[in-house]
Amino acid sequence: MIFVIRYLDNSLFIPDMRISTKTYYGLRAMINLVRKEEVSPIADIAFEEDIPFAFLEKIFQQLKRAGLVRSKKGSLGGYELARSPKEITAGQVFEALGEEVISSFCPGDSSCSRLNSCGTKDFLSKLESSIGQTLDSMTLERLAN
Repeated sequence: MIFVIRYLDNSLFIPDMRISTKTYYGLRAMINLVRKEEVSPIADIAFEEDIPFAFLEKIFQQLKRAGLVRSKKGSLGGYELARSPKEITAGQVFEALGEEVISSFCPGDSSCSRLNSCGTKDFLSKLESSIGQTLDSMTLERLAN
């Protein structure tokens, strides 16, 4: 997740939060698996979710390495969730796909010349924590319903 701060009139900032296309597609594909409740070929998921096939293959390789999905070989092969959708969170999908929960401009250490006088440090810290907690509490089951 990218967290961008834009300064307006040198006093106001507006956070812009974005997730990568890879993570967005990964979440959509995982929700697709939850709704199907069966082994699904990548080609079917790619078609149904309008995701480029080759890109989705790479996403599923990362999800498999993270233990979130497992593959089945053969004519009826494809992918399925490795665990119950109640046990897999959006935060785990983000982590599996290399998405940082938040990246702010606040290093929060002595390298910052404004460390002692910064009015946004606590805010950014709480925001980061809040986003992380939300991602870790949002299960695939909940996202799919």
